[in-house]
Amino acid sequence: MKYKIMIVEDDVSIAKLLGAHIEKYGYEAIIANDFERVLDIFVKMNPHLVLLDINLPKYDGYYWCRKIRQVSKHPICFFYSIFFIMFQFAQGM
Repeated sequence: MKYKIMIVEDDVSIAKLLGAHIEKYGYEAIIANDFERVLDIFVKMNPHLVLLDINLPKYDGYYWCRKIRQVSKHPICFFYSIFFIMFQFAQGM
């Protein structure tokens, strides 16, 4: 079974970077790009883990966490995009 990890990140380059790293280790990356339908995407794709940015357009990550918690107990990891930007800078990307 291939584990599915859903990425909810509005910065396309960061979402792609995360997705590439996830897939490199044999997991399936699901990148949510409709930030008004995060819960619908979650229910449809049924990921095993959600990586959720806090600063999103329209509704923030806390809002989507509460919505996902109403239908699932799957793990949710919050992150701030600034950490990935700093990581890219440190790596010379």
